[in-house]
This record gives sequence, C-alpha cells and structure tokens, in this order.
Amino acid sequence: MGILNREVGEVELIPVAKGVISRWWIVLIAALLGTVAMWSQESNLSTTPPITAITRIYESRDETSLLSVVGIDPATINPLPSFDNQIQQVQEQASREKIAQEIGIDVEVTISRSEQRFSLLNTSEGDGKTKFTFLSVGTPTYTFTCSDSTAEPCNTAIDAYVAALSKVRKDSTIAGMQRVKSMLSTIAQDGSANAQEKISGIDAALPLITGELALLSTSEEQFGGTITSVKKSTYGFGFIAGALIGLLIALQLTIVDKRVGSLSQLAKHVERTDILGHVTADAVSLQHVAAALVARANRQSITSISLVPAAFSGKTSDLAAKLHTIAHPLGVSVIAQPSVSSIDAQTLLSMGDGSVVVAEAKRSTTDDVVKTWSVLASAQQTVVGVLLADTLH
Repeated sequence: MGILNREVGEVELIPVAKGVISRWWIVLIAALLGTVAMWSQESNLSTTPPITAITRIYESRDETSLLSVVGIDPATINPLPSFDNQIQQVQEQASREKIAQEIGIDVEVTISRSEQRFSLLNTSEGDGKTKFTFLSVGTPTYTFTCSDSTAEPCNTAIDAYVAALSKVRKDSTIAGMQRVKSMLSTIAQDGSANAQEKISGIDAALPLITGELALLSTSEEQFGGTITSVKKSTYGFGFIAGALIGLLIALQLTIVDKRVGSLSQLAKHVERTDILGHVTADAVSLQHVAAALVARANRQSITSISLVPAAFSGKTSDLAAKLHTIAHPLGVSVIAQPSVSSIDAQTLLSMGDGSVVVAEAKRSTTDDVVKTWSVLASAQQTVVGVLLADTLH
C-alpha cells in the first residue's frame, strides 16, 4: 500500500467533461473574440470605392461637308492646328491650369482620337484597265478618360474639356475656311462667277460651324476597393472558430490541471485500497467515511487518527469534529492537525497512532497529496489512507 510510483496516461471522459464545462466562460470569451475579429475585418473594408474612372466617347462631325454643294471639296479645308494637334493644345499645361481655374477642380483628363481609316476601291475602265481610289471611311471619335475618388469631379472636368476642344475645333475649322475664301476672293477679282458662288457658299457655312462633339457612350468603373461587406455567415464562422479555440484551451487546461476533483484522480497516485471515501454535503457520505476510518483503525489496532490536510491553507477541524462524533463511540478518536507545510518536527513525531491525508476537492493538487503522504511516511507515521472532502472550513 502507499504512493504509486507511476503516472497513468489514460484520460477519463467524465471528469474532463466536467472540467471543460466548469470553464465555459473561456469558450464564450473566445467565441466573442472571434466574432469581434470578423467585425474589425469588416470595419477595414470601404463601403465606397476609393477610385472611380469615367470614360466618355464622342463622335466628331464633318461640318465642312456642306461646301460640296457649291463645288468645294471639303478636303481642301485644312484646319489649323490639325485635329491631332488640337488635342495637344487642349492638354498643354497652360490650358489645363485655365480649365482647372474655371471649374474650381484640378482633375486630370486624358484625351485620345481614333485613327483615320481608309478603303480601297477599284473601278474597271475597259481595255483591261483598273482604277484604284482611296477613300476615308468612318468618323473619327474622341475618348475622354478621368479618374478620381468620386464620379462628380470627373463629370465636371470632362464637360469642361469637351467644351474647350469643341472651341478649338470650331476656331481651327473657321480659320481653314477663311484661307480658302481668301484664295477664292483673289480669283473672283477676275470676274469668275464660279468663284463668287463658292465664296457665297463659304459665307453661308461659316455661321453653322460649331465644333460640336456628339456623345456616343459613357462608362463608369470602380477600382481599388470593395463595396461588399462581411456576410452573416462570416460572423457565424468567427463565432464557431472562436468557440472551438476556446474549447481546445479549456480542454488543455483541464487535462493539465492537477487539482483533485474526483476519487479516480486520487487512484492514479495512491492505491485504490488506500482511498477511504469522499465527504460531500450528504450526511450519509460522512457516515461512510467514518465507518471506513474505524474499520481501518481496528484492523491496524489504532485508537487515534489525525487528519492532515494536503493543501497549505486547508483546515480539518470541522471535519475532524464531525467524524469524531461518529467514530468515538466506536472506540476511535479523530483529531485535526495542520498541514505538513506548517507543522513542526515535535508535533509531527507526537501525532496519534495513525494519520489520514485529507484532499480538498478542486483545491488540493495531486502533488500536495503525494508530498503530504511522503512527509508522514518519512516521519514513521502510520498513514491509514486518504479521503476527499468537498470543502474544508
């Protein structure tokens, strides 16, 4: 009989389950922390994308085509500056600063013009001859692109740049028509009626030149962020994941916890025959432990038993008085002693015939029980056994 010199590696489910349940607050806190983590992740997401890109496509109008009515080839009207250079003029730094000052917003707008396309026509003229003609096809388009935190500044800026480009187109086209008119005026001085007719046609067409651009399409795209928020399922995942982590923590704490919570835990460190019982709030348990003490004392011819608490701050006076009331009429007296951590050598050597180690449930550790038993055995005290008590007062 005595202390076992072995560690039992088996885990009992019921005591472990009770230990985990007693630490329910760890599981709850971990679950709440998991939910808070998901909420903090949502707070970092933007509900409004930080960058909005606006793209508009405009079609240019060939306003000089009306001159063909009076026999003037529209290709002879060369705007100054040319169409490509008009874009460069609008986007130069001085022009940008002027537009920004007018609208009160400094937003950059990029302008591009589609390339001219040509078609090759072949015409048979007989005798095996073929005539080839290059004709321009399609209407050039202008693309205006702007990016900003919101769409409103870009829309305002694009409107201003469209107006500026339209004015440059108008002025350039009128300048080209005025040059043609100046040349025709020189010819008309010789009395050419045809030249005079063309001059009249130019005068009629000049008020119609506006440089207007017709809007074909507009698109809006958002970059750099997301407008979606964390879904309820994500919160559920955070709660469940946190609860599982908390459960693992509680389980780990329960497994490594050396506090004595049941007789089965004592059985891992002492012989089962040395366990005298478990004193609970039920008066019957006190009777059972007292009977075990008397039986063990009679077997070993002992008339006095000392109760020694395993915990440093444990007090066995109340428990000893209750057991003494039951055991004394049966020929065995029960007295209380302090823990071995505070008992002196003289008291240790002069204690009663036998000693019982008292482990307080959920307070005394298995190390306390082993230490107390070892000290008593080393002092040649007869250790009758060990009992478990719910509360020591």
